[in-house]
Formats: sequence, structure tokens, C-alpha cells
Amino acid sequence: MEILAAEDIDIGTDLIPPLSPLASSLYDSFLSSHCSSCFSLLPQAPPHPHYCSAACSLTDSPIDSPQSPPEISPILPSDIRTALRLLNSTVVVTSSSPHRLNGLLTNHHRIMSDPSLSVAIQNAASFIATFLRSNRENTELEEAAICSVLTNAVEVQDSTGLALGIALYDSRFSWINHSCSPNSCYRFVNTITTSYQDGLAFAKTIPHIITNTETSSNFESKAFCSLQEQGRTVGYGPKVIVRSIKKIKDGEEITVSYMDLLQPTGLRQSDLWSKYRFMCNCGRCVASPPAYVDSILEGVLALEPEITTVSHFHGTTNKDEAAGKMSDHIQGAIDDFLSDDINRKTCCEKIESVLHHGIQIKADSSQPHHLRLHPCHHVALNAYITLATAYKIRSVDSEIDMGKAFEMSRISAAYSFFLACASHHLFSAEPSFAISATSFWKNAGESLLDLALKFSMESSVETTYKCTKCLTLETPNSHRDIKEKSRQILSCVTDISQVVWSFLTRGCPYLAKFRSPVDFSFATTNGDREESNEDQMATRVYIIKEEEATEGQVGIIVPFGKLESLPELKAYIGTSYYLHG
Repeated sequence: MEILAAEDIDIGTDLIPPLSPLASSLYDSFLSSHCSSCFSLLPQAPPHPHYCSAACSLTDSPIDSPQSPPEISPILPSDIRTALRLLNSTVVVTSSSPHRLNGLLTNHHRIMSDPSLSVAIQNAASFIATFLRSNRENTELEEAAICSVLTNAVEVQDSTGLALGIALYDSRFSWINHSCSPNSCYRFVNTITTSYQDGLAFAKTIPHIITNTETSSNFESKAFCSLQEQGRTVGYGPKVIVRSIKKIKDGEEITVSYMDLLQPTGLRQSDLWSKYRFMCNCGRCVASPPAYVDSILEGVLALEPEITTVSHFHGTTNKDEAAGKMSDHIQGAIDDFLSDDINRKTCCEKIESVLHHGIQIKADSSQPHHLRLHPCHHVALNAYITLATAYKIRSVDSEIDMGKAFEMSRISAAYSFFLACASHHLFSAEPSFAISATSFWKNAGESLLDLALKFSMESSVETTYKCTKCLTLETPNSHRDIKEKSRQILSCVTDISQVVWSFLTRGCPYLAKFRSPVDFSFATTNGDREESNEDQMATRVYIIKEEEATEGQVGIIVPFGKLESLPELKAYIGTSYYLHG
């Protein structure tokens, strides 16, 4: 199955109305904190167990929501709950099962031929049949429901990127195929306020999309068209919206990504096979030589020899082996941090040691080579996320010592800023990274603002400041000419980094190796950075006060040289508070 554009589609266009799921389920760890229907946070005293409201509680009957089905590895309890809800809440068309269920491909034959899954699916299907008191001769339908969930369900995330559970949607979404360089993305709206009439109005504004009738039956095509014409959004659960992130031509296939795009080809293919049982043949995957982004997502830099403190890496003779050891060491520390098996300070030290010192390799009698992960290596990106989080938590834990708390917040902001710039570098070569880059920029901005606000050295009156250069980008068609706007934003960030980077990276040897967060060349091998003429200039920051600013100029900050103090950092990045003087 595939979905094609029946007209030219511009960037930033919603392709379908908000769709409610056919079935969904929270992960076990969120059953006590989130609504089992709409996935929103539960109030302190919920009116109904597991539901945020009476309306949400009516969407489930006790029979389709056993809160504790067995875990039949690798089938999760959330998979079983979703399959139960699918069978119990929809009119199942059984004529094409087990190959299709309500128009959705089940991959039943392919999945059941895998010994690592078939026994678990049979056990889970027997549990569902017993729970539903089925009198059928076999559990083929229950198996098809589980296979449909495994094939079509997507992970539902909240606005912070936290994975709450899974949801299964009808063919308008589930027939959209995967690409590692997709032209569309999807997001979730955890709300129950969308009405049927609102859905109809929305449907009139979306572009015309069609199925490939050469690969679908007449019945399935008519069912799809009927769904599209209705534009129905009635129902509960986390709604999904698909939006174009590239220009799509008439007749071009609409694609989204089923997994994390910030991985090299080998890992993407492995993930897709283990989760969906197919190998991707998109342009990015089959490119030879590999696409630029894939080369740096697993890139290793060879530098001049340098003594490394990661002594157990000595003796490595192969570049790939060296990269693997560095990746394993960092990933091990990340896993320990996520499982609370390591204190946060030790986690930071272990990760930063490998990032900073890298590894030495020596082949035969040749001179040793000093290797480091490329700053955009996929493991390095995960390391920045972990370090930003760990330092932020350490800042909260150190609130009694304001000086230490400030240092931890400053380094957390530095890693967030560096991560955002690295993702922007990747986005400039692969536009489908826009969603990741946007998320990282948002987190970086919040970290910088938090750093400035938390340690304010003056009393303040609330108001709003914005970068006047970026204000020019806020136009009605701001989603258009995205590459040009991206270059403008990067230019603005470059100006900012010249002022704040040396301040943010003080005491952080790895980040201090870089002249700026947008320049990924190492300044020197020993971590010492030569000061540029701009760095040696006197520190001066001029601020136009709110009452002195002209209309449209809420605050203008003109920097010269590098920042040395908190008030100047706060002034430069533009906080939501008014600055005196």
C-alpha cells in the first residue's frame, strides 16, 4: 500500500485531519499517572480510576482494558491491551484475516514464521481469546490483531518527546510508508475537544491524496476514499496529524519515518527489520557512497597523537574496533544513567572522558593515531542529550550551593546549545531532520533562558524580549524558503556564539576544544584555545530599555567582544524579564 499526492503540496501543509486511534494503550509505567484514554496527565484526584474524566472512562469497557495482562516477551502488555481494544471496539472484517484486519496489513505469515515471535504471539492470542471468552475453533483472529499492532502501531510521545504508549490508526495514516528521508512527519494532539463538525471543516482544507489502486483492492480503495471524504475525527485517544516537511509533487508518494533518523544506515536497517520485518530501499539507504549525513553519523576523526587517559583502550589496532569501543563505553554510561545504576557525576566523567580524550590506535610499527568520535556521531549526539540532562539534575540537586548550581546549569546549557548546532548542521544537509533540530533548538533556548533567569543578579519586572534579527523571520509564510531562513538563523547563532561560547564552556574541556558550537573543527589537541582578536576586545553590551525602544523594538542588544558576567549573558540572549540599566 502507498499514499500518493494528487496535487502539488507545499511545505508545512497538514495532509490529514486529526485522527483518533482505532486502539491505543499506555505503557505500564504510565498507567497510574496518565489517562488510559487520552494519554493526558491524571488530576490529583481523578474522577475515575485510570481516566481523567467521565467522558474518557466511557471509551473503554472493563473487558477491553485489563490493566495487567501478562508480559510474554517480546510481546509487551501494551501490545496485548491494544489488540484487545482493537478486537472489542471495532467491527472486524474477517474475510481477509489473518492477512488484513480492517484494511490494515498484519504481516501475519511473515511474523509467525519467525520462531522468536511466533510462540509469544500464540500465547498472547490464547490469553486474549480466553479473556474475550471466544468460542472460535482457533486463535487466528487474535494472532492477526497482535500482528496488526506490531506492524502498524506507532509510539505516542508527549510534547517533550517522552514515549507514553502506542496507538493504532486507520488506513489514512497506516498506509503511509516509511522513508529514511521522508517528505512528511507526524505529531500527536492529546485532546478530546475536536468535534465532528470541526473535523469536517478541517477536511476541506487538506490536499487531495490518493492510494495506489494498482496495489490495493477495490474494496480497500473505496474504504479509504470513504474515510477521507468523511474526515471523521470523532473518538478519543491521542490524535495524530501528518504534515509535509518538504515540497511534494503531484503523484509523489507521501512518506514518514518509522524510527529515529539520527542513526547511520546499518542501525536504521537493523531497527526496521527487528520491529517491522522489512529492509528500507530509500535513496538515503542505497546511496553509494553513503550520504554525507550517514558518513558523519558514524564518523571518526584522526588527530595528531595525544596521551589519552582512557588507558584500557590502548592496544587497539583497528579503526572500526576503536570506534566500537568508544561507542560501547559511552553507551554503557548512558544506560547506567538511565537505569540509575551510576551516580550522575560519575556518569558525566565517564562520558566526557571518552569524548575529550578519544582513543589511541597503533597498527604494526606505524605511529599511533589519536581518534575521536565526530562531533555529529550518533553516539556523541546521545551523549550530549545525557550530559545536558545530567548536569541539569545536578544543578537542581546543588541548589543549596548557588555557585555550584550555577556551574552545573551553565554546562548543561552549553551541551544543549552544542547539540542544537550539531543537529542544525545535519539538517542543512538533510531537510527531514527538521523535527529533531527544532526540538533541540527549543531545549537549548529554554536552557539558556533558565540559566539567565535562575541566577538573575538584579530585581526584574516581567516583560518580553526578542532577538530583532529573528523577528524579521516571523512572516505569514515563514515555513517557505526554509533553507534561506535556516541560513539566517545560523548567522544569528554564529553572532551569539562569538559572544557567549567561551563563557558557557569554561571548565568543560571537551566543548572548550571547539572554537564555536557551529565550527566542528577542534581548536587544538590539548584543549587550550587561542584567543581571537574578537575575544580580546573589551566586553561591552548596550541595552535599549523598554521605554526607550521604538515600536517593534522591544529590546535591542548590541554585543562587542565576549561576555564575562551573568547580567551580560542575560541581556544578550533576551529573557522574558525586563533588565535595568
